[in-house]
Amino acid sequence: MMSDRTKGLLLGLGASALWSSVFVAARYATAVRGLDPILTAALRFSVGAAGAVIYLAITGRWGRLMDAARDLVPLSAIGAVGIFAMGILVFVSASLTSSINGALLLNANAVFIAVFALFVGERVPPLRFIGLFIGLAGCAVIVLGHTPPQELPVTSNILGSLAALGGAICWAAYTVAGKRYVRRHGGLVTSTITLIAGAVMLIVVALAGRPEIHLGAPEWLAILWLGIFPTTIAMLMWYAALELVDASVLGPTQYIAPPLATLLGWVLLGEPLSWTFVAGAAAIVIAVWLATRPAGVGKDTGQE
Repeated sequence: MMSDRTKGLLLGLGASALWSSVFVAARYATAVRGLDPILTAALRFSVGAAGAVIYLAITGRWGRLMDAARDLVPLSAIGAVGIFAMGILVFVSASLTSSINGALLLNANAVFIAVFALFVGERVPPLRFIGLFIGLAGCAVIVLGHTPPQELPVTSNILGSLAALGGAICWAAYTVAGKRYVRRHGGLVTSTITLIAGAVMLIVVALAGRPEIHLGAPEWLAILWLGIFPTTIAMLMWYAALELVDASVLGPTQYIAPPLATLLGWVLLGEPLSWTFVAGAAAIVIAVWLATRPAGVGKDTGQE
C-alpha cells in the first residue's frame, strides 16, 4: 500500500510538472503579446480561484470553506505573500528575462523552504545551511550572468532574475506558513482561500494602474492555461501534499520544473542555454540535495 510520504511526493511532483509551464506561458503573454504583467497575474489567479471554488462546491466541501473563514485574516496574509507578491514578481520577471532563468530561480525556493521550516518546528540539520549558501551562489551566477542572443531579446537579466528570486522567497514563506492551516482545514480549502485573497488584491492593484486591455484568442488561451493548470490544479495538489509530508520534504519536488521549463522555453520560445545557466543550475541542484536530504539513515522514511 502506498505510504502518505509517497502520495505526498507524487502530488508534489505533479504540481511541479504543471508549474514548469508558468514562465513560458507568462513570457509569451507579457513579452510576446504585450500584456501588462500585473494584469496578467490578476487574470491568472482570478481564473485559478474561480476554478478552486467550483471544485470545492462540486465535491461537497463548501461547508468546510465557510468554516475556514474564521481564519480569513491570517490566510489572507499568507495569500498576500504567496499569491499577490509572488504573482507580481513572477510576471515582472517573465517580462524582463528568459523563461529558463526565471523558472530555475523561482524553483530555488526549496532551499528557502528548508530554512523557513525552522520557524515552524521542523528539523533542519546544519548540512542544509551549507546547501543554502551553495544555492545562493548558484542563483548569483545566474542573476549576474550574461544571456546569449535569442529570438525574444532579454530586457534586463539582473532585474528579471532578482524578481524571480523574490518570488522564490515569497513561495517558500507561503508554503511554510500555510502548513499550520493545512493541518487545521485541509489543503484544498486552505489553498482556495489564499487564492481568493491574493486574486482580489491583484485585481485591485491591476485596475488601479488602468492598463490597456486587448485580449484576443491567443491571450485568453495563455491566461486560461495559466489559471487552470498551474494554478487551480497545481496549487490544490501542492497543499494536499502538505497534508501528508513536511514542507522541507516536499520542497525538492519542484526541481523537476526547471528542466521541463528549459525544454519548453527552447522548443516554444527559441531560448538557448548559456554556460552561466548550466553552472548555476549545477550549484543549485547540489544545494537542494544538501538542503533537503534526510537528517540520517532511517530517520526520514516514515510518517512526517
